[in-house]
Amino acid sequence: MTAFRIVSFVLLAGLLSGCALLDGPVGPFPGGALRDGELVDDENVDWEAATAELSPLFIELQLVEPPRSRTTGAFVLDGDLYIPCDLGFIWQRIPAPTRWVLATIYRVKDWHEDALADGRVVLRIGDRRYERQATRITDPVLLSRLRARIEDDAQNMLDEPLLEMPEEGPREIWFFRIDPRAPTRQTTAG
Repeated sequence: MTAFRIVSFVLLAGLLSGCALLDGPVGPFPGGALRDGELVDDENVDWEAATAELSPLFIELQLVEPPRSRTTGAFVLDGDLYIPCDLGFIWQRIPAPTRWVLATIYRVKDWHEDALADGRVVLRIGDRRYERQATRITDPVLLSRLRARIEDDAQNMLDEPLLEMPEEGPREIWFFRIDPRAPTRQTTAG
């Protein structure tokens, strides 16, 4: 390994380790727990209003376990907030060089598995935080609508049609609906 590669690796590792201590992600780099911002405890959030000033809609998403945050895309459909996790459904169909960047992110992406194991999340939209539950969508009819929506959004962002799906490679996409979090039960000894 060349000295340049070693130094680059050490600097990148230091940057990523340092970001984990910060309040939230730093651009594309994962960060620590979301601590700043007003905590909204209303269970019935109007997601259209909460996200009205964001276009495209990118929010900060923190898993409670493990407590890491990232910047992610989101969208509102029928009043519900959804977080997509593209595992090849879209990025495989985006022209290079953007596809190469997204393919690299795909190789290190694991938050969706952690969200499946423990769906407790904190969202930060602007200067407000929301403690919620991420629920993976498995209903085929709703999945079809969500896929169509994300394809439309991707084409609008690209300003050109998506490429055909390649014969080989990853092609999944997961969607998480952001639901109110069930209250935690407190037990008393006695």
